[in-house]
Amino acid sequence: MLRISPALQAVCVLLFLMHVAPAAARVLTLTKQSDATAIVQDATDGDTAANSLVSPQDRLFIEGGALAADVAHDLIYAASLPDPAGAAAGTAHVLLVGAYGSSPIPSGSMAAPAGLYFSALAFDAPSSSVVGIVSDRTGATSSQVFAVPTNGGTAFGVPGYMAAAPGCCSLTRGVAAWRTSTRELFAVGRNAGDSEDQLLRFDVGTGSALPDAYPIAGDRVVALAVDAQDGTLYALARSTLAFTYLTRITYTTPGTPVTLSAIGSAPAACCYVAAGPATIDGAGSARALYALTLDAAAPAGMQLSRFDFTSGNPVIVNAAIEGYGLWTDAAASLDRIFADGFD
Repeated sequence: MLRISPALQAVCVLLFLMHVAPAAARVLTLTKQSDATAIVQDATDGDTAANSLVSPQDRLFIEGGALAADVAHDLIYAASLPDPAGAAAGTAHVLLVGAYGSSPIPSGSMAAPAGLYFSALAFDAPSSSVVGIVSDRTGATSSQVFAVPTNGGTAFGVPGYMAAAPGCCSLTRGVAAWRTSTRELFAVGRNAGDSEDQLLRFDVGTGSALPDAYPIAGDRVVALAVDAQDGTLYALARSTLAFTYLTRITYTTPGTPVTLSAIGSAPAACCYVAAGPATIDGAGSARALYALTLDAAAPAGMQLSRFDFTSGNPVIVNAAIEGYGLWTDAAASLDRIFADGFD
């Protein structure tokens, strides 16, 4: 009988685990590169992608929070305002797309309807579509929910719009999340006449743009993220006692306040959420929510903070990172994301 030594068995097991274990996820951000370009970075260590997102003309003005990533094709969709001092001043808010891997950039483009702005974006992988909300900042026109096919990352299709209810909605910039399993878009904002923030749930899967609204009493929700593993809605909330903490959000019937179930107890000095969507690291057992934050005592430059799912404790992962928002790409690898200064 063939006998294998314990040491060789251990090596074989290790090699097997290395083969079958998923690649470590990378927490990515889109950050300014120049007046006319933005670049994808690994938010934890500053590694940069080989390609840039480029303004078609004039300076690039990315709207904080209006980001969506197609990680299967290494594409990032971002909303850009026209340069107020450029040749395109006064034109429509535009959805731009950039590649951070080897895939080509989809052809075509998408402009928001006249007078409306992209206020929330998400990517629905099963339908290969960018979904989101366009809003009127003055409140004169109701918001619209839209979905635009990207045809497997090759080209923009024809967008479809669904008008929301009259008086909907003034949204909190950058606070939005997408639940793929049920095709629901979550945002935080207020309908006309509201005196407090609401969790707004848009049921895109049924073609309804009439949001269910759930009051958020007391603490403010300043970031949202959906756990792709089980659909749980997580948030960062800003306490009335002036600290930020990790929480799960549950809701029942529209009009009934949400329940914020705090995870652990955050330090009293933690922190302000700085910009854009949060994201969840779904690889491995050390799961956490990541957000771009500012130090509460000295809110100067941005930092990347990690909020542990078990303890709730925030840890600063990168003390100097600027970005417009975050997403997680479990397949991003070093053969297509390069460290600064290397080819």
